Amino acid sequence: ALVGSYAYDLDSDVMQISEGYAALHGLPEGSAETTRSEWRARVHADDLARVEEMRCRAFDQRISEYGVEYRIFRSEGEVRWIESRSFIAFQPDGTPLRVLGVNIDITGRRRAEDHQRQLVAELDHRVKNVLATVGAIVTQTQWNTGSPADFVAVVDRRIQSMARTHELLSQSHWRGVSLIEIVQREFAPYAENNVEIDCPSVTLKAEAAQSVAMVL
Repeated sequence: ALVGSYAYDLDSDVMQISEGYAALHGLPEGSAETTRSEWRARVHADDLARVEEMRCRAFDQRISEYGVEYRIFRSEGEVRWIESRSFIAFQPDGTPLRVLGVNIDITGRRRAEDHQRQLVAELDHRVKNVLATVGAIVTQTQWNTGSPADFVAVVDRRIQSMARTHELLSQSHWRGVSLIEIVQREFAPYAENNVEIDCPSVTLKAEAAQSVAMVL
């Protein structure tokens, strides 16, 4: 179930581990022990100081339970995300005596969270681009129309052209679209059997497709 347990005394470097822990960390099958030193060697260098700081803080403040997430390198070099929950037993004078805990593999969840953050950032970028483009269309159009009615009609047609390109990109899951299709859609509001399109079969990436659409 991608879960393993561990335990160690503070006066020893040896850790007792479960079969699930060994599997999570890529240790040899049947391993019942490892060491804190070996564990440190597996922890990602960017995470080790933070993890150790939280452990020391728990000892100093006599916190009996704490959690932390960090990355490890398995024996084959694979990076995995671990959520660790540690429970500390203290002596009557407050000295930490023993630590027991569980490790949970949360790699799938962290990857999904990273992907979601990338999607949100990309959406934010695209929305800003769209708003900037609409603003530019409005500014340019107002200098080339004679009446409010003409202004509204021209702005509407130009925004329709943008919407058509966006729809085309959405249908292709933003992987790229045909140049011919972009040209056809951009000229659709204006062309009434008076446009002839002839060009090579070229597929544009999403960024290039948006730029070409804006130019047209």
